[in-house]
Amino acid sequence: MKLLLRSGFQRTVVRDRFTCVNAVMFRRVWRGTNETVLAYSESEALAYRVAEADADPTDPFVVDPDLTMWQCGGEFLDVAGQLLELPAAPGHSTFEGK
Repeated sequence: MKLLLRSGFQRTVVRDRFTCVNAVMFRRVWRGTNETVLAYSESEALAYRVAEADADPTDPFVVDPDLTMWQCGGEFLDVAGQLLELPAAPGHSTFEGK
């Protein structure tokens, strides 16, 4: 969790209205890309990357699979690590010319 926070993610607790379960959400938006990790427990989490325009911050539990650039479910440490290891989204590299 500390690595996500050091990487610019904001942490909040959100409630899934469908399942009535609380989750810890880690979210960052950078250059038009939304990256989110939803942790239900140590063993159950969902991580995804979508364009910022395709994300609904009021309901982070609903993600259109046709709009995601990447998504993964599984254990929290695994999915968070995979998200952090992703290369920058096309057109979002720090090193690309402006």
